[in-house]
Amino acid sequence: MWRRDFMQVSASVLGQEYGLTGEEMNRLFLKQGILTGEPGSYDLTTKGHQYAVTKDFHRGTGGYAHYNRYWTTRTYDENIKDVLDLSAETIAEVKKEVADSRAARYAAQAANRLKANNDFLAREAEKKAEKIAEEKATKETIERIVQYKKVGKIGLVIVGVTATCYGVYRSAPKVKRWWNSRKEIVNTESNQE
Repeated sequence: MWRRDFMQVSASVLGQEYGLTGEEMNRLFLKQGILTGEPGSYDLTTKGHQYAVTKDFHRGTGGYAHYNRYWTTRTYDENIKDVLDLSAETIAEVKKEVADSRAARYAAQAANRLKANNDFLAREAEKKAEKIAEEKATKETIERIVQYKKVGKIGLVIVGVTATCYGVYRSAPKVKRWWNSRKEIVNTESNQE
């Protein structure tokens, strides 16, 4: 059973004496039955409650989430050293486990980053291809419009010429009759004088 008259220290401070980081010390506590859970979400076991104190803190009174911080601190009685296996082999084993865990985390992060980069590049390439296709379709549409305008102008000229020719064809006999009748009138008038 732990006593309150001993100084309480964090896992990081406790581990410094043995060349361990806070993460490595927590792994040691996990292996030796003081803690249970996963990194970032540890809890004390029954054995751990004899040597540790957990305090929850809250800062903030409302409003924005970043003003309402919650955190937990856990301190250990220095007498915990008496129940821990702190042999060189155990310390080396814990350091290797933490290093392997860290390497696996970094590899997963690198793989996730690579996947995210590849996904981003694929989306950007797709957007670029869509933009190029859209520009090509716009260019083809503009070219068609220009061609239709040319065809339209040629068609208007043809329709105009055809209409003029048809008008001449339909009006030529009438003009000819009028001309002949006018000629006769002029001839008749000039004969009478």
